[in-house]
Amino acid sequence: MMISTKGRYALTTLIDIAENSDGRTPVSIKEISERRGISLKYLEQIIALMVKGGFLRSVRGARGGYLFPRPASEIAVGDILNAAEGTLAPVECLMDGKSCEKSATCPTFPLYREIDEAIYSVVNRYHLSDLLKK
Repeated sequence: MMISTKGRYALTTLIDIAENSDGRTPVSIKEISERRGISLKYLEQIIALMVKGGFLRSVRGARGGYLFPRPASEIAVGDILNAAEGTLAPVECLMDGKSCEKSATCPTFPLYREIDEAIYSVVNRYHLSDLLKK
């Protein structure tokens, strides 16, 4: 499993918002782009995924931007990565919680399942608040 640029930028974007928001004042996408060196176009795609996933809410207007609908301590890193990546499954036969029809007789399936469980046990142990600068 390899976390793509989209997954890394999703985490970076949410960390930036958490570090630069007082919880009431929205953080603009332009500010995030400038601070983190992420192209505005690519950031728009990532933000859209984060809004769709329920990690951010949009505030419209001249001083608009993005805020968290819930505390960073309630946002699991695994959920963020899933929203950005689609899945963290190491093989296709474990995607979407399904296994293929050959899983009962596949000699490698137990290994892949254990890798999948290990990945999720790590990323779900951390929350966004754990990644913030102290």
